Amino acid sequence: MNDSLVRRIRHYLPGSIAAGLPKKIKVIHISSQVSRKLNQTYRRKKHPTNVLSFRYDDSYGEIVICPSIVRREARQRGVSYRLEMTRMVVHAMLHLAGVHHERSKKADIRFLQVERQILSKLFPIQKFKAPSTKSQTNSKN
Repeated sequence: MNDSLVRRIRHYLPGSIAAGLPKKIKVIHISSQVSRKLNQTYRRKKHPTNVLSFRYDDSYGEIVICPSIVRREARQRGVSYRLEMTRMVVHAMLHLAGVHHERSKKADIRFLQVERQILSKLFPIQKFKAPSTKSQTNSKN
């Protein structure tokens, strides 16, 4: 499922963003314990996180995602696990392409617009609840 999801998201991304993605992207599911260790190592945060992205070069990147955190956040937002998991993969792929929301309020708004645009193509009848303006997702590029 992960390879096909990555292909579908890549297809729907605007061309300028898709062009910035590594050729191969691997999605890896991790435990909350591993998530906590990675978050501590790369972000100096002492708690587990939902998703991290790692771009090694133009040919390869990884998305490490913690299903238990994503499941909890889906419940909190009142959306399906599938939708929230997809949103996390979209979010991480945007980071892998060099798009970052942390730089400014304007960048954050644009990031969320692209995220919603992709999700609306993958889930055409779903209404999307916007996450808080301070994004809960994380990346290390």
